[in-house]
Amino acid sequence: MSKSIRITLIVIGIVVLFFVFVLLNRSRGPSGTPCETVKIDYGSIDSRVSATGTLRAATQVNLQAQVMGVVKRLRVKEGDRINRGDTLLELDRQTYEAQLVLARTQFTQTRLKHARVESLATRGFIAPEQYEASKAAYEAAEAQFLQAQDQFNKTVICAPISGIATQVNIKEGETVIVGTMNNPGTVLMVIADLSRMQAVVKVDETDVVNLTIGQTALVKVDALPDTSFTGRVTKVGYMPVQQLLTTTETATDFEVEITLDSTVPLLRPGMTVRSEITTARLDSVLVVPISAIGRRNVNGKESETVFVVREGKAVLTPIRTGKASDTHAEVIAGLNPGDEVVVGPYKTLSKLTDGARVNPQTVKSSTGD
Repeated sequence: MSKSIRITLIVIGIVVLFFVFVLLNRSRGPSGTPCETVKIDYGSIDSRVSATGTLRAATQVNLQAQVMGVVKRLRVKEGDRINRGDTLLELDRQTYEAQLVLARTQFTQTRLKHARVESLATRGFIAPEQYEASKAAYEAAEAQFLQAQDQFNKTVICAPISGIATQVNIKEGETVIVGTMNNPGTVLMVIADLSRMQAVVKVDETDVVNLTIGQTALVKVDALPDTSFTGRVTKVGYMPVQQLLTTTETATDFEVEITLDSTVPLLRPGMTVRSEITTARLDSVLVVPISAIGRRNVNGKESETVFVVREGKAVLTPIRTGKASDTHAEVIAGLNPGDEVVVGPYKTLSKLTDGARVNPQTVKSSTGD
């Protein structure tokens, strides 16, 4: 083989190796740890509190008897629509009627007798003591008559509100019991106005401090998964509701009432609901994804931080945040619009160190909710 041929082959080999080296470098891509990033921008923040609970009618009455007796006639059944003042049931009134007749007779006699005594007293024919005794007897007889009349009237029970008889607990022939201090008595029926519904939810003590009357809410009913209802907070409880989690741990919640803006006939008291109450709404604020934020040690102090990509390196940057939603947080200090921050993957972000080289891949723009 001639010298010229050998030189030619050597040159060709060097060129081939050069091209192979270039292709290998291109296939490797930029050096550094692959990571996902977003560019910081202005957006909105909806800060929300989530809670679960049950539905109930905004107006609901547990009807109880005020006198004891046997149900003689029941005029409604469960599911009936009722107007205010409608007669719902009648108790056996024979005993109360007899007591009323007796009290009326005694009152009439006492009233006539007192009228004669009063006439004599004005002319000075009787002593003042006799007049005072007659007057006392007259007033006592009148009180007994009014009491008997009231008990007689209460044997007929009428609807105090308009609505639906959602529960009827009594039948004709059964005896109703009047409630006392230690005995709640018989709940005859439950009447509810289903035209206005409320969601009664339990909110954790750490979240209830952010709630105020008038805040908007979105309510979803488990029985109607494709339907949601808007509403407003109308009551925030002051007394806690303790829930036993384990034998040694308890959860402290507070009851919050949300009145729905609208309703549908399918809604029933007692249905399970899930709600999201908007506690704050911020527009045109600088936002950063929650996934980018972590608490790390900076200069001996634990702070909220993010990794900002600068010249191919991850720079640990302390920031200060404000309101937050489920996905984004308001940036008060530490970042500027257009800054590129690392948001994942979580495994990479958890091991990332200040100054490490990275290979960023922008996934989306950070614009908040």
